[in-house]
Amino acid sequence: MSGSVWLGAIIVLAVVAVLGVAQEKDGGLLAEIRAEIIPVEGIETAYGIPLSLGSLPEFVEGSFTIVPSVEKDARYIDSLTALVAPCCDDNTAYHCCCEKGGQACNIIRSGKGLAAYLIRDLNFEPEQVQASVLEWFRFARPDYHLAAELDARGFDPADHGLTTYGSCYRGMCDTPISQGGCGGMKELIEPAIESVGDSKNRD
Repeated sequence: MSGSVWLGAIIVLAVVAVLGVAQEKDGGLLAEIRAEIIPVEGIETAYGIPLSLGSLPEFVEGSFTIVPSVEKDARYIDSLTALVAPCCDDNTAYHCCCEKGGQACNIIRSGKGLAAYLIRDLNFEPEQVQASVLEWFRFARPDYHLAAELDARGFDPADHGLTTYGSCYRGMCDTPISQGGCGGMKELIEPAIESVGDSKNRD
């Protein structure tokens, strides 16, 4: 084999090795951030309900049944205003982009229902409510929070197949929350759990 062929082979191997290290580093970075900020299913929470998408129907229902009793409470307003909406982060969790049209998506309804429960039933302070709802959002919509953290650290989320561009703006209002969507605008769309039922099918 000629010297030029050997040199070409060495260059190819070197490039493959560098790409392999870069990919491993990128994958390691995402795994590291996930371990830092994304809670895992089943962990205990400050309010005693282990994290699970199975809580979605209960939290969404709370947005209809409990929120009216606390919606003027400063703890409710302050805690949700301090959080971005994971489906449209140019809005807060207190008023997501969809509510401008008189509606709300189910990821936001779930956060509001949880916040209302924590205030009415457990008398949580704003900081506790904010921390618990953020924990829930990070668990339910890890894609957005991973992308936002990558962006905050100066990395391009697109390099990891992620985006901070809201699911509301990507036409994913009727995509399940577990698939990076908003979970529906009326009845909860989430095949991983039992249907919420007709009581949630409201305007």
